[in-house]
Amino acid sequence: MSRHVRTQQICTRLLRASSTSPSSAALLVSGTYTSGSGSGQSTSHGAFQTRYYAAPRAKRVPRAPNAGPSTTTTYSLEDIPLQAFEGVVKAVRAHESTSDLFESMSPGQYYDVAQRFAEAIENGSSPYSVRLTGQNAFSASALYDVGCLMRHIPEPRRAQAFVVAMWASASDMGYLPATVSLAREISMGGAWGSKPQLRKVEIRFKQLVSEGKDPNVLTVEGEQLYKLGKYDAAVRMLKQALLVGGDDFQWEPNCRLYLGKAYLKIQKPVEAREAFESITNLGYADGDGELGQLLRASDLEKAEGHFYSAAINGQPDMFRHLSEIALENIATATDAQAAKEQQLWAMEWARLADSTEKS
Repeated sequence: MSRHVRTQQICTRLLRASSTSPSSAALLVSGTYTSGSGSGQSTSHGAFQTRYYAAPRAKRVPRAPNAGPSTTTTYSLEDIPLQAFEGVVKAVRAHESTSDLFESMSPGQYYDVAQRFAEAIENGSSPYSVRLTGQNAFSASALYDVGCLMRHIPEPRRAQAFVVAMWASASDMGYLPATVSLAREISMGGAWGSKPQLRKVEIRFKQLVSEGKDPNVLTVEGEQLYKLGKYDAAVRMLKQALLVGGDDFQWEPNCRLYLGKAYLKIQKPVEAREAFESITNLGYADGDGELGQLLRASDLEKAEGHFYSAAINGQPDMFRHLSEIALENIATATDAQAAKEQQLWAMEWARLADSTEKS
């Protein structure tokens, strides 16, 4: 099974700590980074990058809380017991590909960090710049990891408010993985510039972009340019990310995916196909859906293969394309039996598409 397949099953690309970093956690619903020196505390680019980036699930982007409930109510662990943390850790470690995650502390210790964080807010600290000293102190990396862990807790919704606040606080402490991960979540969630309390995170991220030294940062910026409809600028930024490259280019598949998408937008299908095929050559399935659509008119057999790969690797809507192709094949079937088989396939692909949409 490819690394992409494993990642798609457990996470949606978030920042994952490597085994060499001080803490080992993953945002199993979105991507990340770390300092090459192991401290992870400096926001200057000079030393960071031993983390595995991942890609966010747009519909599950954590958002800063809207005005309404009091701060102490929003950041309460009343309905988020220790058992919720234990359940997440158990589920993550049950998968071979993520069995080494959340190992730096026990579930109880992670929960203790969350409690101290909530208590600090209750005592008057800003949720986006919590910093404790003395016996109650916690490291930025530990706080970031707890945010990653809480990202797996869908209910109550305030668990996701904790994620944003913890990452923002870790970013305020100079922790690069938190800055880049949260910047990406803000961007992909369409909230860039709309949350005053996260403005400092955005500024820190833009400073990293201006330095132009890290391909993962440039990839996030390229994605944002694409979302803004600035396709030519996105191509330039993403090509720059590939040019910078390096062993720590953990979001390279995403970079190539958005480069291909941007090429399509500026009517360069040949370059787009090259970008998507390069993802496949890396062992990932991210570009299969786009490749299927590009090849549908010229090489139906290859298109079907790419649609199927995309469908079983996180894009179940691709089953619809397979169903449509099967229906089209009925008209060109050589005999009644072949036509019947294509009809059955069309029904099966449609059933799979329906079942995944309802699940």
